[in-house]
Amino acid sequence: MNKTYISPPYLREGDKVGICSMASAVSEEAITKAVKQLEAKGFEVVLDENILAWEFNFAGNDAIRLHALQSMLDNPEIKAVFSSRGGYGVSKITDDLNFDKFIENPKWIVGFSDITALHMKIQSIGFQSIHGPMPSTFGYNQNSFDLLIETLNGKVGEIITKPNSLNRTGTATAPIIGGNLCLLAHNVGSSGDFSFDNHLLYIEDIGEYAYNIDRMLVQLQRAGKLNNLAGLIIGDFSDVRENDSPFGKTVEEIILSHVSDYSYPVCFDFPIGHEKINLAVKNGAIATLESNIKQSKLTYNDII
Repeated sequence: MNKTYISPPYLREGDKVGICSMASAVSEEAITKAVKQLEAKGFEVVLDENILAWEFNFAGNDAIRLHALQSMLDNPEIKAVFSSRGGYGVSKITDDLNFDKFIENPKWIVGFSDITALHMKIQSIGFQSIHGPMPSTFGYNQNSFDLLIETLNGKVGEIITKPNSLNRTGTATAPIIGGNLCLLAHNVGSSGDFSFDNHLLYIEDIGEYAYNIDRMLVQLQRAGKLNNLAGLIIGDFSDVRENDSPFGKTVEEIILSHVSDYSYPVCFDFPIGHEKINLAVKNGAIATLESNIKQSKLTYNDII
């Protein structure tokens, strides 16, 4: 039986949505543009008072970022919270968050990359969230932004990907979880860790050495995260680097070597990650993955 994750209420025109900086610092220009984009979609935007805080790489120190996110989680009028950008910093504050009021009035948490740590924490307490574009990346691709809003409105039924001859054929229905591979590997053993058994897992990353992609997958495999999946979805692995002595395998070959003993479907080229096109995914939602070499399709089972 599939595990069930609670869905926050879908958004409606006029709802309040919040933006806070919970990781790396963001520019005023990016926030100004994002507010206009969200207002054009009919939302009332609430900015944290320290939205533009800056301390070295971070959007303020840990205490400032913790207070910003906690305030958004606790505010019952705010129906969705967007992380202004990723970078680094969410895992430093996640364990100090109090989710009592969030559980009473759940809301959509939106972001990707470093925000994977927060998604994992939210799934560990039994709720859905959205892995997708953030204010700092809203302008990268209009279709990705529009899909994000449609996802928040509960109107996205399916996502279809392009062909890939390396796809492993199969069909599976299960909750979908995942995000940045580095954050998923670092999440093992944390307070946000939970079983991946009977889940559809998706992974993506950027700027990693090929050997380190292998090492992170070894970590997931040693922790038992890969052996009982319902299916595996591969997003974008951008700007993969090599040492002077090449690792000797492509990303696709590395991944397939780690799942060769398992029979679940594997889908490559899913447009999730750090490229211009970054399709929103409802973490925790029940979905059906249909994978073959001609195309792969992800269909949600809970659209309204």
